[in-house]
Amino acid sequence: MTKAESLDLVVEFDLVTEELLDLIEAGLPKGRTEPDGQCPQGWDSKQIVAHIAELSEFWHSDIESCLGRPKNKILGRSSLSEERLKRIDVLASLPTSELIDKATVEIGKCTALLASLEPKDLDMLVTHLTDGQIPVSELASKHLIAHLSEHLGQLRALEEMIPENT
Repeated sequence: MTKAESLDLVVEFDLVTEELLDLIEAGLPKGRTEPDGQCPQGWDSKQIVAHIAELSEFWHSDIESCLGRPKNKILGRSSLSEERLKRIDVLASLPTSELIDKATVEIGKCTALLASLEPKDLDMLVTHLTDGQIPVSELASKHLIAHLSEHLGQLRALEEMIPENT
C-alpha cells in the first residue's frame, strides 16, 4: 500500500464520520429502523449511536492490540456477542449528550489511529474471525468504514421519516 492509498483510507473515514457527527450533533432523529435479526423491533437512533460508539471503541482497541503481533490474536467477534450487546445497552442508557460525546471521542480515537498507521501497518495481514487472513486496510474498510456508513444510512433514513401523529 502506498502512502497515497493510506491517505485515501483516512479521507474515506473522515468523510463518513464528518457527516455522521454532523447528523448526530444536530439532534437524534425519532422513529425506528426496519426490524432485523438482531433487533426484531428495529433500532432507535440512540441504539444506533450507541452501536457506533461501541463499534469504534472495539475496533480501535482490537487493531491497536494486534499491531506488532498480528498472528497472536484473532480479531472481530460475533454480532451476537453478549459483551457487545451489553455494552450497546449501557451506552444507549446514557443521556443523549453524553452518548454523542462518547461516540465523538471514540470516532476521534479511530481517526488518530488510522492517521498514525504506516503503509506497512495497513498492509499487515491479521486474522479475522470471519474473514481469515486480511490486510488491516481491508479490515478498516470493511469492518469500520463500511459499517459506519451503514449506520449513517440508518440515521439518514430515520431523519427522513415522516413523524407519526402529525
